[in-house]
Amino acid sequence: MSFQQDSQPSEIKTEPEMSDAVTEACDNYVQYLRLILRPAMRELEMSMDARNLRLHQVFGANLYLAHAVDYILRIREAAGLGGKRKKFLSEFDTLYSVEGARFGNKKFELIDAINNALKHIRLDPIRYKHLEEQYGSISFQSLVEQEGEVFCILDGYRFDYARVVIRPAWNALNSWHLEGTEDVLAFACETEDQWAQAAQVSASDCDDPIDAMIEHQNPVCDDCEEYESGCRCSQYVYEGEKGEFVPRFRGSFDFDEVMSRISGAYRRERD
Repeated sequence: MSFQQDSQPSEIKTEPEMSDAVTEACDNYVQYLRLILRPAMRELEMSMDARNLRLHQVFGANLYLAHAVDYILRIREAAGLGGKRKKFLSEFDTLYSVEGARFGNKKFELIDAINNALKHIRLDPIRYKHLEEQYGSISFQSLVEQEGEVFCILDGYRFDYARVVIRPAWNALNSWHLEGTEDVLAFACETEDQWAQAAQVSASDCDDPIDAMIEHQNPVCDDCEEYESGCRCSQYVYEGEKGEFVPRFRGSFDFDEVMSRISGAYRRERD
């Protein structure tokens, strides 16, 4: 996958230069995260935990996440990389897909659609044909506040929008440790293979083995990111069918390898 403009096969691809325009775009994104997105998401998560979430909070968080994509696109444009917003959204979702989740690779597309439905009352059925073919008509009324939760109600779907779409999308963005401008540029511009490699290193080499074991023994749900005791997917509807708790197990998890990192005696005892 490449977000770069079409080029001749003989051309050598180089790393984007850290120009003044790129530096400014990266700094703007960091400020947006620090001053707007992170505080908004902290408030959202507190309301989620207390189960007193309000409709305006979810629409606000949805708006801020949609705008985060615009800030990332601005970095890419400043770095000389091409790509239209619609195509980038689809590819961005693919990079952050969650295997097995109902909205594993549709989170940011749906966030964008709900945001535009709020601005225009309902979506343009031509521009968003592929989404409305799957979910039916999408309007600002697709989100409904009910007893401290905000549900997304579409054709064949009824689920907690904050837990199933907003929080996983935010966790995807927030999983990157951006310590400097170079990190921000890499986050915005690296390819799928590079992102996957970075994620694999983070998952295998950087985890504390005890934390990794606890996570494996107490998985969260692929769809709502709640532990089994708090998962309410059995009360939701996905694709016309009743949902269920779907434990998220890391495919790369090796029980023996993790146990040997926790205690060297484990391997000796097995040997």
